[in-house]
Amino acid sequence: MYYKRGGEQKDLQSVNNLTRPFFRVISVSPPILASETGTEGEDDCMQLTALRKKAEGSAPPERKPGRRLTVRRGAALLLVLALAVGAALGGKALFFSGEEQTPLTEQTTYGSLSTTLSGTGTTMPADSVTYTTASEAEITGVYVSAGDTVEVGDLLYTQDDSELDDQIEEYQDQITEQENQLDDYQEQLAQLQEEIAALTVTAPFAGRITDVAVDVGDNVAAGTKLATLVDDSQMCLTQYFSYAYEDQVYVGMKAGVSVASLMLNQEGTVTDIQMVDRVTAEGTHCFAVTVTLDNPGAFTEGMTGAGYLVADSGEKLYPSVEGELEYRRSQDLTAEVGGEVTGIGAADYEQVSAGAVLVQLDGADYQKQVESVNKQITQTREKIAQLQEKIAETEEKRSDYAVTAELAGKIIMVNVREGESPREAGQTAVVLYNLDSMTITANIDELDIDGIAMGMEVDITQSGAESDTHYTGTVTEISYEATNSNGVAYFPITITIPSGGALSAGVNVSYSITVGDESEGVLAPIAALKSTSQGTCLFVKADAAPDNAVELEDGVVPDGFYAVPVETGVSNSQYVRILSGVEEGVEVFTRYQQAAPSGGDTTSQGEEPSDFPGGGEMPDFSGGEMPDFGGGMPGGMGGGMPGGGPMG
Repeated sequence: MYYKRGGEQKDLQSVNNLTRPFFRVISVSPPILASETGTEGEDDCMQLTALRKKAEGSAPPERKPGRRLTVRRGAALLLVLALAVGAALGGKALFFSGEEQTPLTEQTTYGSLSTTLSGTGTTMPADSVTYTTASEAEITGVYVSAGDTVEVGDLLYTQDDSELDDQIEEYQDQITEQENQLDDYQEQLAQLQEEIAALTVTAPFAGRITDVAVDVGDNVAAGTKLATLVDDSQMCLTQYFSYAYEDQVYVGMKAGVSVASLMLNQEGTVTDIQMVDRVTAEGTHCFAVTVTLDNPGAFTEGMTGAGYLVADSGEKLYPSVEGELEYRRSQDLTAEVGGEVTGIGAADYEQVSAGAVLVQLDGADYQKQVESVNKQITQTREKIAQLQEKIAETEEKRSDYAVTAELAGKIIMVNVREGESPREAGQTAVVLYNLDSMTITANIDELDIDGIAMGMEVDITQSGAESDTHYTGTVTEISYEATNSNGVAYFPITITIPSGGALSAGVNVSYSITVGDESEGVLAPIAALKSTSQGTCLFVKADAAPDNAVELEDGVVPDGFYAVPVETGVSNSQYVRILSGVEEGVEVFTRYQQAAPSGGDTTSQGEEPSDFPGGGEMPDFSGGEMPDFGGGMPGGMGGGMPGGGPMG
């Protein structure tokens, strides 16, 4: 048989040969090593080692400190000790006075692997509310006392809220100021938009440009003449007629116009009558009559025209004072705003339509002003919205001045009095508990927390003078962040207890939680499991070999016991479920108890079985401890022999 340590394979038999005179009396326990027969032994070894480590984790044996040696120094020391003891006294006689080792046993049982976690806790209400004063304002009414039962919405106390009215009024004044400022900004924006529109000068009517007064690049001020636009499609002639014709002249009557300079006659129509009083040199009182006629293209402003009116009778009425031809419509176009001329859309004497762009001015400065005013408008609106939110928040605070119960329950404390003012805002006023459900906090060891789940039922007991009261609680909260205390890690959990008001706050109760596999079956002590060349076995005490017993090499199985292969299932820190191989009530070997030297106590009674070849434990060297080889001895003898068992 071989073992491996640090990648180096050793012949176990060679080690046994060196140590046989010394260790022969303790060579009956199965080594927890891989066998030469195949991987089955290795799997059993790994499974059993895991079970034993789990058992060790729950209650690790106390060990005295010792020095650690390297593999070679440890092996050498073991060899020297074995030879010296064997040569002098024969090892066995020196330490055990010739007495044989005593096998210790336990019986297989039938049951479950569940564990009960228990402890105590102090009850606190699952739901509670502590009300505090809103300000230092006077308490105007208190409507409950400690011990009262209230329903949701019941009034508890009131506080003077006039300070809220003052605050809201102040906010309203600020809003008014901001709204006035907003109106100013909006007027500025409207004015700027009108000025921007005026940067583009367009023809107000269809006509002809007669005088462009600016060039591109010129800087003009507001009111500067840019061009003249005339409507010369028709001409107007204003003449003065004697009041003797007053009753015969009307708008729409026919007229004739003669332009002597062009030797042209043109028909027209009376379009306007002004009852003015113009007196001629001869003393004739006259009124003005305007005749409009189409322009054949040759008429220009300032030409003299002689005209007459055609009365309904056919009589021609001649004026007392002749006039000059004028354009039907003429307008000087001026800049409404100042700026640089960036474009001209028409030349002198060019015919344009209504709305045509005639002059364009630069508006960059106006755009900057518009952006600035728009920003101020946005900021002002935001300030108004913030003030309105403050008013809403202040209104919501009124509920803090007329406090009502948020839940049904019992008044635990009242700390305000009517007519008095609190020392400060936030002072505790009323404490309200809902006693229908209580909670306690339990601290669960890190080894047990995996067995706790949300919704798990918990047995709760309240001790009484005559009898105990029992409740059923539920795990409602689990903290997955451990808390360490004195080197022990635990996880707090919250247990909720529906008590219907029967439990009070601050009461000590005990809890009990069942965790683990509650299904039942045959159980064996983990210490009784042995990893052998035939797999995992129990050494069963019997008068005759059981039918399923297997043969192992001599010295492995104690006298009176038989190796029985078993199939194992789940386990806890002490027991493992046996799925097949043995039944309930079978006596099984766990470990050896070694006899003491003459007149002394037993030398080694470790709480777990040794895995040193032969099943025994290392003897006590002169009353001292075997040096700790730091894992340097064969099979990992740092604090234990091959297989991980403790050293005596």
